[in-house]
Amino acid sequence: MMKKPGRTGKRIDMPEETERGRFAEEPETAGSNDRIEKKMSRTGYVFCGGDISDMLLPLVVQHISRGKGDSARKPYVIAADRGLVWLDGHGVEPDLVVGDFDSSPSGFIDDYRSRHPNAEIRTYNPEKDFTDSEIGVRAAVDAGCGRVVMIGATGSRLDHVLGNLQVLAYLLETGIRGEIVDPCNRITLHGGARGGRLSIRKKEQWGKYVSLFAFGGDVEGLTLTGFHYNVNNFRLSSVGSRAVSNEIDADEGTISFRRGRLLVIESRDTPVGRTELAGCRQEEPSLS
Repeated sequence: MMKKPGRTGKRIDMPEETERGRFAEEPETAGSNDRIEKKMSRTGYVFCGGDISDMLLPLVVQHISRGKGDSARKPYVIAADRGLVWLDGHGVEPDLVVGDFDSSPSGFIDDYRSRHPNAEIRTYNPEKDFTDSEIGVRAAVDAGCGRVVMIGATGSRLDHVLGNLQVLAYLLETGIRGEIVDPCNRITLHGGARGGRLSIRKKEQWGKYVSLFAFGGDVEGLTLTGFHYNVNNFRLSSVGSRAVSNEIDADEGTISFRRGRLLVIESRDTPVGRTELAGCRQEEPSLS
């Protein structure tokens, strides 16, 4: 979003510190090896204000809890504005809370402060350059996370959905694995000037379908193996719906391409169910 005259983009509680200054990339100086090692192992979970679902949240909380015993891999949990309402309702206290809180219930953040006086809460002016979701993601990057999973990044506001896809592009350019997960979809972005390669195990995929989209330009040299519809050295155009609703036939589907950015969406027709959350079925969706 273009900055309007007079806008500062500053945090309310830190008036001398701009968002750009806070999220600027750290120079690789002494101690950077520790930071790189930390980025390789730690996952940041950013809870946004969109569709989280009471069925999805227990699965995510389960994965967060698994890493708490290992300090090097301890998940970093961030609540962005209304995402805090979801977490608080399920008894989860995040490591960091960010936002302008214009989409949270009136008085909620003040009540939360009174119940959690030691919570780290960064409050921003509503007239800011980034959405609350992107602020949360950038905070995860700033904390040294090597993987960032956005929960509640989809929903009724398509402008926010598209904005969060652009946030995936920011993570890709930063060299960090990014994911958007909702009850029916897992979305990842791959590639760049040198292309990319990834594999999806059928028993771990988020749903039955795998759809591919050229993001920001055509994808060159696309090759699919292990899928129902395979291609070799194919040019996937950024215009049209050629690669929607493919399926994995083998134990694993492999995707490779020479150039471009590829948006990969694993999807299902019905939301994640309670039996899957309990691990009762082999095809339990995986957040790993």
